[in-house]
Amino acid sequence: MIYPWTHSHWHRLIQTAADDRLPHAIIFSGHDGLGKLKTANAFAHFLLCDSPVNNSACNQCRSCVQFNARTHPDFNTIEPEETGKQIKVDQIRALINGFSLARHHNSHRIAIISPADAMNLSAANSLLKSLEEPPEQTLIVLISARISNLPATIKSRCQHLHFATPSHDMALTWLNNQQMDDAINVNALLSAANGAPLKALNYANSELLALRETLFTTFCAIGSGTQSPLSIENQQLKQGIAAPIQWLYSWVSDLIKMKIQRVRSITNDDKLEQLQILVKKVELEGLFRYLDQLIDALRLQRAPLNSQMVMDELMLEWQKISSVSTR
Repeated sequence: MIYPWTHSHWHRLIQTAADDRLPHAIIFSGHDGLGKLKTANAFAHFLLCDSPVNNSACNQCRSCVQFNARTHPDFNTIEPEETGKQIKVDQIRALINGFSLARHHNSHRIAIISPADAMNLSAANSLLKSLEEPPEQTLIVLISARISNLPATIKSRCQHLHFATPSHDMALTWLNNQQMDDAINVNALLSAANGAPLKALNYANSELLALRETLFTTFCAIGSGTQSPLSIENQQLKQGIAAPIQWLYSWVSDLIKMKIQRVRSITNDDKLEQLQILVKKVELEGLFRYLDQLIDALRLQRAPLNSQMVMDELMLEWQKISSVSTR
């Protein structure tokens, strides 16, 4: 599926294929919830189709039937074996071994690695060998929301296509057309998702929006000194720690923007009133230091860490930062 904010990327990919200038590897980068994986799958489908129609797969030919059934012999998707875990070296080795076999159809051999930043070091090194000596008619698409976590040696051997967050109006219009419950605050939903429409839609169909409200209330209470930093319960982290850390990162980023007089550029408009109270209690230096800690936590989210301990440590640091008197 092609979204309004991915049209230009789609046409660029189609033109590259038409000009026979496809690279052997390309990185789709950008925040989660922007359609990188869906675009990669649609492009793979298009390339493998025997009779494309209007720059799309026909969904009728033998290749399309196999692709839609997820049985196409020339297409592979490599993902962590468990959600939130790493991609292992054995998975990449099996993929590379498959590259040595003859193609079943007269087109491309395509692999999608998602998320590519989930590869452990051994897996990345194994993939690097294939990138240095790419097999003919083979395309590897690496999906990453945290491109800084990819080794420089991998990035330097791939072309890049960055997916930017759409304008607020475009995202809002698209979300309003998704037949959501009228009671849902779409603006708040979009703020919670940092402007990513697909992530916002996912939040609408889950408990995450309510969790964001609870966590923000706790964040403010700890910052105001009215609640213990160890009050977040393990039950609140049952869906993982990635989203809570991303929300913390977003709120702290907004506090920094407010400190340097860039209020109009904040992401969480629905939390402006509470953030205006918090910003008076913190110093800019402490906020930058805390942001670095949050970045480290995001990088380590796939490591086998105790989510409760990570969150407790982050909240203790937040209490320390917000208890420093400002001038």
